[in-house]
Amino acid sequence: MANYDEIKEFVQAHYDLVIESITPITQKSMKIRATNHEYLLKVASGNDEFIMKQLFAYKSLSHNILPIYRTRDNKHCVPWRDHFFYLTDYVQTIPLPLEQQIHYYIELLGKLHAETALEVDVRDDELQRIYNKDYKRLQDSYDALQKNMEAFELRQDRSPFEWYFMIVYPMLYTMLHHAHDELKKFYDLIKKDKKMPISLIHGDVNVANLLVTEKSSYLINFEKSMFSISSVDMCLFLENYHQVPGLHSIILDYVKNEKVQALRHYFFFRSLCIDLEELNQNLQDHSLINIALLNECIAPHLMALQVYDQFNAPPPSSTTGTKSS
Repeated sequence: MANYDEIKEFVQAHYDLVIESITPITQKSMKIRATNHEYLLKVASGNDEFIMKQLFAYKSLSHNILPIYRTRDNKHCVPWRDHFFYLTDYVQTIPLPLEQQIHYYIELLGKLHAETALEVDVRDDELQRIYNKDYKRLQDSYDALQKNMEAFELRQDRSPFEWYFMIVYPMLYTMLHHAHDELKKFYDLIKKDKKMPISLIHGDVNVANLLVTEKSSYLINFEKSMFSISSVDMCLFLENYHQVPGLHSIILDYVKNEKVQALRHYFFFRSLCIDLEELNQNLQDHSLINIALLNECIAPHLMALQVYDQFNAPPPSSTTGTKSS
């Protein structure tokens, strides 16, 4: 950013503000203290396309999304020195442990998805194109799994990684098998109704994009937001926070409480579809490092498999004993 005098001149030239002080918060944000209010001047990551999505989120969820203020010439962001700047509210946050931040974040994601939920018409050819893209991702992982297994079985002098891969092969195959079933169930439902359930998803699933104050909580940073299947946010959440204690229960609750059956099927597809092709590209020469990479790759999908098994487990049969006379 430029020096404070230049920033002050820039802000006052575009907004009806009398600035008293400017305080840096991060490399891309500054606190602007005006006469009667405190604002935050932010640099947008990328272009200004996200603005309309954040405004849509604000209209749907005004208590949990910060506003974007218009400039004097009625614009929501201002280009300056190869960046886009926008002005929003500054709020004083309170510190919280990670588990509580996750609770607030999941709650806000659920609200965002629910309040922006739409059903859009989808033609058979559009649906087939989307299905082919998802199916290719699944098929590529299955091909990588079989290719590795066939190569490792033929070797007599196997490395520890190759032995380990052969041990976990049945679990990886099970994940991809269930992922394929869930993908088919999802698209069968969509093809039947010819409606695709979408929502505004956050896209940048990170508790750093949560602000909690004494009175409310807010989702911020919508640069990666898009209209898509809401399950995508939950899959990203599982991928980023699977190591947090208690997350299994959070994911299981999400699956149980999801009212739209198609979204539940798509969540299971995405969360069970382990990307083994990408894993192969990241493998290194050291066998023990590769075992660590494989475990890191498996971990979120393993939790998804556990949730899948628990959710689909048959209810316990209630047997009533008979008393002998």
